[in-house]
Amino acid sequence: MGKYPLIWNWNDITLHCSALMKENIIPICISPDISIREAMETITGAPNQNAPWGIVLVTEGKKLLGIATDGDIRKAIISGIDIGNPISDIMIENPLTVLHSESPDIILSRFHEAIREKGLPESRFHHIITVDEAGNLVDVLSPFSLWKRSEVSIKTVAVIGLGYVGLTLALTLCEFGIRVIGVDVNEDIINKLKRGVPHFYEKGLQALLKKHVGGNLVLSTKLAENDSDIFIVCVGTPVDAKGKVKNDYLIDAVQEVGRVLKPHDLVVLRSTVPIGTCRSIVIPKLEEMSGIKADDQFFVSFAPERTVEGKALDELKSLPQIIGGYNKQSLVETSKLFQIFAHNLVVVDSLEEAEAVKLLNNTFRDLSFAFANEVALSFDGHGISARNVIKSANEGYTRNHIPTPSPGVGGACLVKDPHLFTESAKSGGYDAKLPSLSREINESMIGFVVSKVDTFCSDTIKDPATAKIFLMGMAFKGQPETSDIRHSTSVDILKELKKTYDNIVIFDPVAHVEDLEVLDVT
Repeated sequence: MGKYPLIWNWNDITLHCSALMKENIIPICISPDISIREAMETITGAPNQNAPWGIVLVTEGKKLLGIATDGDIRKAIISGIDIGNPISDIMIENPLTVLHSESPDIILSRFHEAIREKGLPESRFHHIITVDEAGNLVDVLSPFSLWKRSEVSIKTVAVIGLGYVGLTLALTLCEFGIRVIGVDVNEDIINKLKRGVPHFYEKGLQALLKKHVGGNLVLSTKLAENDSDIFIVCVGTPVDAKGKVKNDYLIDAVQEVGRVLKPHDLVVLRSTVPIGTCRSIVIPKLEEMSGIKADDQFFVSFAPERTVEGKALDELKSLPQIIGGYNKQSLVETSKLFQIFAHNLVVVDSLEEAEAVKLLNNTFRDLSFAFANEVALSFDGHGISARNVIKSANEGYTRNHIPTPSPGVGGACLVKDPHLFTESAKSGGYDAKLPSLSREINESMIGFVVSKVDTFCSDTIKDPATAKIFLMGMAFKGQPETSDIRHSTSVDILKELKKTYDNIVIFDPVAHVEDLEVLDVT
């Protein structure tokens, strides 16, 4: 049974915890000199005060002296004890405790083990009384409520933000039998999704959406009180022109969660943020809006999204899921959620380490692409094909793999996250140089590509007014395919070409027509 064995009595189990006493148990706390009759009246009136029914807690101040249930009182009356006698005559004294810091799963397993050892039916055990290390009262729970808290498969998950990150995660959870409330403030997106039409392309996404919308997936533009037990925040965190993160969407979403947050709920942040955001912004805002405290009243974790657009549905199940928790119980609750679909969990030591992992992954990728692009820039003057050189350098040489040069680096993550890395480094007192340099190199490729077009037209005596340019592939990448043209280098190249050339044709087999029409070309 461990250091703190679970001790049973006829109707109640007691466990140990470290927390403040809950207001709802105050009406059933009585002093030892209260009569048995008054204790009966207290039990009868408990439901009207939203207090646990069927038990009184005999206390001295906040100290638990004993307990008495309606069953104990009935037995006393049958045995002839006068109901005018003090409750202390029949109370069960000094019930022993176990640590409340254990997860509900462990508490329940000890609960079941204790009653099995005594050969008693579970139906006789109705109350679990929680106290702190000093013996002060905290709460009264039922075995069912603990089971409900421990059983993630019966919980409802709210996914806030139904973009590339949120919608793929929501549908993956639905596929594993979880009820999901998908929330997005964009009413047009919600209406499309309700019709089974996703607002971006992802292989396999539409089939999953049609399968689950109206079933496991409920769609809404706002959160409703008491509808959800787990909240996963997946809203965007863009940067401004100076590379500084804009937290507006994040703060709005966190405030919305805080308004409906209740004890024992779990909040998981999945949006990419600078290091320290969870602890300094998210948790204080949740506490302010909800009126309850992180740690012992609700749980918080950071679990970064690291999927590649075009493979998100597969990678959600195959990639390791990083989890950093505010405390041990936050890790436990988040692990139970992600174990539903993920084969491998990587638990880190803090919220900050989890925040750093995402920045590390994407900043490194941007750096590696910058090196490949600088190879192209460096060798161009020698008439050397950078692609050929890199292919030869990689051939059979397993120590490193140099990427293929590209017309810059696009997408919502790689153009942003190096700036968040730099911002995080600066807040810790260090001026990081490589991330900014990699951004500069990758952004310079736009001008490099346009200069190649200019050089070709000049060398072949093509008039810019009549030269016809065919720009193929407008999404930010094509392997795997995606419809996402946000921060696409093709779009940036198009903007530069339009300053000189009039006859430009664009094509993308996956991007949405309405997105291409906005670019105002053929």
